Amino acid sequence: MSNFSWTAFPVTEQIRITEMYSLFTSHRQNGYTFSGESHNFWECLCVLEGEVCVSADDRVYNMTAGEIIFHKPMELHKFSVNNENGVDLLIFSFFAEGSLLPFFRDKVFRLSEEQSIPLKSLLSYIEKKSGNPKFFPPNSGCLYPFVCLPGCSQMVTALLYQLFLSLADEGTETLASVSPDAVTFQKAVQFLNSRLSGQPTVPEIARFCNVSEASLKRIFNRYAGISIHKYFLKLKIQAAAKLLQEGESAAAVSEKLGFSSQSYFTKVYKRELQTLPSQTAEHR
Repeated sequence: MSNFSWTAFPVTEQIRITEMYSLFTSHRQNGYTFSGESHNFWECLCVLEGEVCVSADDRVYNMTAGEIIFHKPMELHKFSVNNENGVDLLIFSFFAEGSLLPFFRDKVFRLSEEQSIPLKSLLSYIEKKSGNPKFFPPNSGCLYPFVCLPGCSQMVTALLYQLFLSLADEGTETLASVSPDAVTFQKAVQFLNSRLSGQPTVPEIARFCNVSEASLKRIFNRYAGISIHKYFLKLKIQAAAKLLQEGESAAAVSEKLGFSSQSYFTKVYKRELQTLPSQTAEHR
């Protein structure tokens, strides 16, 4: 009888996707602009073919084929296409947990040949299972195969884990744009974030950035897709959600962020996030 003693080594789970909200490919023509959004889960945009300009909070990236961006929860993000042949994209969104998640915040990666393998396998698997190359359109019930095909959700997440872990191990990061307009946009957003309790005016922001009001509005239209006022309101709501999750009351948050009343704050919060401040506080 053998006296060999087995030693058990624990498997450390670095990341775990618990829910997926969307998973689809999309072709966008030259001139297309996605007006932007923010939500309380992660979203990835991967460029399959072509080029796209993506803004993420105060950062701007000119992404090309083989690059992937991670939009963290509550990040304001949009994209526009200025490429003759348009762009082919893979977009997926998810809720996840794990110690590895902070690593992906504010990052864009260029995929190596090896890192492209799980992505190609994912595209092939889903196309085969769905029978449609434009699988899982971004709307209610978009992940129907997760329900009707046993094992589909685990196969999809397993392939995403391969990609994520490989990027964490040896990912090559892409730097944000340093064009004059991109730098001005970043400077303006940082200024707005430093004035969340007040109501900075367009002339005040323009002076701080050393540009004309017209130039500032043009830059926000290009990179944010909305007015400066609307963008500032979104920043306030983004900050409010974080404060509520940290345990502050709606009344305290409303006052701290300079809203005229708690009722107005609640109205804006519900409009922007489709939930009430009290519900955010309950799920902290």
